[in-house]
Amino acid sequence: MWIKLLWIIGLMWILQGVLTYFQIKNFQIKLKDMKEKGRVGLGTAKGRLGAGAIVILSVNETGRIVEARKMTGISVFARFKPFPELKDLYYWEATKGVDSSNKSLLKAVTRAVESLSEKTKVD
Repeated sequence: MWIKLLWIIGLMWILQGVLTYFQIKNFQIKLKDMKEKGRVGLGTAKGRLGAGAIVILSVNETGRIVEARKMTGISVFARFKPFPELKDLYYWEATKGVDSSNKSLLKAVTRAVESLSEKTKVD
């Protein structure tokens, strides 16, 4: 009985590792695609018990958001989806396009904006 339970736990652990690998590959592909469109800002927010969020913003040379993508969720099945509410805004206005009730998404967008602001100061 205990041996079967340990085998099931081990197989689930391996499955989680495989699915995590595919999620990371999806992240790398989306990030590469976004970098081809302009400067990129990345923001993350971990959810303590709820869903976390990752936001990628791609901006042109004037600071206008060319493309925005978000990933929210608590599982390895989460994938990046378009974030059309932020498209064509200037990156420093991006927090206005986010529902304030979604704390983790708002935090991730804020961090992506900060990331872009830091890159602008260096450039």
